[in-house]
Amino acid sequence: MKKINLISLIKICAFTVFLGRAYQFYFFGAPFRAILWDESLLTPIVEGLSDYTWYDYATSESVNTWIDGFTRFCGIILFLGAITSLFWDNLKYHLFKKIILVLSLLILVILGICMVKDSNYDILKLFELSMQFAAPIILLLYGSNMNSKKVLLILKITTALTFIPHGLFAMGLIYLPGHFVDMTILIFGVNEAQATSFLFIVGLLDVICSFLIFIPGISKYVLIYMVFWGFATAFARVFAGFNQNFLWSSLHNNAYLTVYRLAHGFVPLIALLLEHNAKKEKIKITTP
Repeated sequence: MKKINLISLIKICAFTVFLGRAYQFYFFGAPFRAILWDESLLTPIVEGLSDYTWYDYATSESVNTWIDGFTRFCGIILFLGAITSLFWDNLKYHLFKKIILVLSLLILVILGICMVKDSNYDILKLFELSMQFAAPIILLLYGSNMNSKKVLLILKITTALTFIPHGLFAMGLIYLPGHFVDMTILIFGVNEAQATSFLFIVGLLDVICSFLIFIPGISKYVLIYMVFWGFATAFARVFAGFNQNFLWSSLHNNAYLTVYRLAHGFVPLIALLLEHNAKKEKIKITTP
């Protein structure tokens, strides 16, 4: 595959991440209240910098409206990040597009921190987002002048950082998320015990594959599996929540979950294509 097509895939990957998150923020909100309504954390700030008591702040309708407005504003920034990523080479205002991309990435980082806080400081929640950071970071660092070796390393590291915690959760070693079990039951029509066993097996594969992608010779086959599984787990969200009797409602509530998770398939796909191209170039160089 030509380099320009790989760059296009990176732009599409970043576009889907920001678009899905923008939809989430605008219509469904974000877990900002995990921090903004933390009494022990914010009481000194609220009472020290304003005339509000903590009770006034926590029960204020205007504060609640402000949080909702700020969340939607972040959604608009993420939407601009999506458009900026997709048309990266066509936009000539280099400083502007870098600012938009940095702000969009910052919002994703804040989202990750809030998810960690909201899950009783489970740091693995932040690592799960690694693949969603990959394409925007590559665009920001390299634009269209990619260093293939460095990009490939970033893609593999972020893939591993996402698959390992996802695998640990699926195996139930930390805890087994209920929606993992529910989706498995809905999609495969199995019982809870069978769903749990299935999740343990695929979770173990996730962890093993996260290390095998760094081993030459077998990384190609591991990446092929990760491409399939990444897209499969992304589309599982919309498939499990689909209801033909409430078509628009089911798509509205679930499609965005698939859109921002498309990166879980795109990232290993781009890594696979980069690795394939690198091997072709090596063969050309060494062939007499």
